[in-house]
Amino acid sequence: MSFDRLVPFDRVLNFRDFGGWETEDGAKVTRGKLFRSASFHDASDQDIAKLDAMSLSFLVDLRRPEERRHEPTRWESATCRVIYNDEGAGGHALPPHLQALMQSDLTPQSTFDYMVSLYREIPFDPRLVSLYRDWFSALGDGGAGVVHCAAGKDRTGIACALTLFALGVPKEAVFADYEFTNQAVDLEKRMPRIQERMEARLGRKLQSEALRPMLGVHVDYLRASLEVIEAKHGTVFEYMERELGVGAPERAALRENLIA
Repeated sequence: MSFDRLVPFDRVLNFRDFGGWETEDGAKVTRGKLFRSASFHDASDQDIAKLDAMSLSFLVDLRRPEERRHEPTRWESATCRVIYNDEGAGGHALPPHLQALMQSDLTPQSTFDYMVSLYREIPFDPRLVSLYRDWFSALGDGGAGVVHCAAGKDRTGIACALTLFALGVPKEAVFADYEFTNQAVDLEKRMPRIQERMEARLGRKLQSEALRPMLGVHVDYLRASLEVIEAKHGTVFEYMERELGVGAPERAALRENLIA
């Protein structure tokens, strides 16, 4: 995995180009059109200027309503269409991942198990399914886009994996792109600050080892998503057609736009 995929920002994390992968038939996914990122709530003025200069056509924000309220984005653009879904707005509960950290018997294994269960839910979460549909629809219209959630690794990771599968990228490369988050985020360096912020919001002390499985990615997480997808629909492509409206004609159109 090449670090030239990373787009450096002051305070926007995990922003990277996930194009450039070779497809099963030897073609290549275009660079400069497919971007993934963490949220923009902490963006600096320089970050905002850099985003403005990227000529992005659309942005899909996968965060829940309460996440968007708690950490509103600092980047707004007159030329980049922002897509989000506030289904369920009005609640003020902690996000599910923070609720999971309130368990009294929190351990690395319980956190890992929670992440696996989360990945089993994401592919069929109605709000996310709607947003994944929007992402693919916008990709079909052409132009460069970015998909993001809070950390840019779980909900975003699944969106990007599905995109690469749709473009004919082999599974090993899809997993490599997914796992690159662990290097891109430099978790060891950021762990103390993340832990401090989570403890402040939860009002309790956390053990870093118990927190670690939630802050990185693991191949077993993505495998869990693929397992539930295949259990219900047989293949990823059947899932994409039935749940996301991305059948063979839509995949062909995506390849036309996004394969060099």
